[in-house]
Amino acid sequence: MADILKITAPLINKNAIQPNKQSTDPTVPFNLQDITKVIKSNPQSELLGQNNKLLQKDEGASILMNLLKDPAVTVQFLKNIFMLQEIISLLPVNNSTVTQEIQQLFNALLINPDQIVEEMLRQEYASTVFKGDLFDFLRKLISEKPQLKSSEELTNLLKSINGILAKQDVLDSVANSLQFLSESLAPSKSLAESLQQLSLKFRQEDAIGQFSTLKQETLELLKEVENSILFSPKLAKIVPIVIYNLSRFQDNPDFLGESLADIMMFINGAEQKMQFRQLVADYIATFGENHKNADHSHIMNTIADIIGRQNEDVSSIMLGGEKIEKIIHSLLSSPCNFTPLLHFVIPVEYMNIKSFAEFWIDPNDTYSAQQGTETDQNIHMLIVFDISGIGEFEAELWAQGEKIQFSLFCPVQYLSEFSALSSKLSQITQNSSYKFERITIDKLERQRSLMDVFKTLPYKRTGVDVKI
Repeated sequence: MADILKITAPLINKNAIQPNKQSTDPTVPFNLQDITKVIKSNPQSELLGQNNKLLQKDEGASILMNLLKDPAVTVQFLKNIFMLQEIISLLPVNNSTVTQEIQQLFNALLINPDQIVEEMLRQEYASTVFKGDLFDFLRKLISEKPQLKSSEELTNLLKSINGILAKQDVLDSVANSLQFLSESLAPSKSLAESLQQLSLKFRQEDAIGQFSTLKQETLELLKEVENSILFSPKLAKIVPIVIYNLSRFQDNPDFLGESLADIMMFINGAEQKMQFRQLVADYIATFGENHKNADHSHIMNTIADIIGRQNEDVSSIMLGGEKIEKIIHSLLSSPCNFTPLLHFVIPVEYMNIKSFAEFWIDPNDTYSAQQGTETDQNIHMLIVFDISGIGEFEAELWAQGEKIQFSLFCPVQYLSEFSALSSKLSQITQNSSYKFERITIDKLERQRSLMDVFKTLPYKRTGVDVKI
């Protein structure tokens, strides 16, 4: 009986070739009894990569860089906003309240032709803070003392004034970043709660007086964030921003007094020194109130409302077509954000015709359009605009004193019609001191970049020569 229960391994030749399994005939019904294991799944990496283009790692950055190279980016995306408006009007959206509000925002973005000058003045007001009696005084002082223009004393004065005015902005920026980190790290309840509480501390009224303590607490908490298992490359970009904003806070009470004393060494006379001190004090005291009461840009306020709306209601960015979020991000990434040119966005509606225009202006361009050499300062302007139903245009204008050189590039199919405008443009300036030296109207073959138009721009883009 023991021999009967003895089990031995079967004798199988290891070198024997196993017959291949025959392929299944697709016309034969599936056999449920065939339980052969699946050894390997079908390779679909290429197929998945093709269907998930939006998930590619570096594609977003490359698209953004391509947009930054295009001087007409804001015009194009403003067009997309209004194209989305048309799509919304055709969609059977149930939430009529949200749709109506978005429609109102779209309609408010357009202005009438008689509002263009007023809107440009409002946008120009927000383009720089170097205006008013204080900066007029400094410009006059620099003209008398040229060595002050690139001096460390003037840089320290501007830094000290900005340090006082920007304290609340720094606190708000840090608080917002900590709030974002708290929401992103929500699975870690203790860490998210600590970030949330610290964010609230930066929003309290006594945050300026408690800044040193809050700064140390923030740096320690950021180390915990970096050591968290939830820490991601996206959050890794937020941490340096928080540290940078902390470094912007000016907590030296003597910095302003020392910088004022250094500047007054260049000022002659006790009366002028007293006037300078008073101008600085008035500028600091009235800066916040003047900014609050300023007549802000209607277009920029509307764009801010669109951003706020898409942030409050997630459904508003899923209405079809191009997402509002992508449009706004591209709009805010226009070249003017890092290019030293005056920049204006002007969407206009006239007789049911919509036009979207961008202005880039260099008020101190030293490049000669005619000779291609350095010359006296010119006002150099580039206007890129798109008229619905007609096409894209580029207008370039040089103004040296009262002499104007003007070039218009239009769609080729309308070249003959717009060429007839040359005589009308000359008639416009007959009753003024300005005269057209040259008017050129030609077809638009390609869109030029900002560096193609503003030849001195590469030198201005290299940076600002100041000491930090």
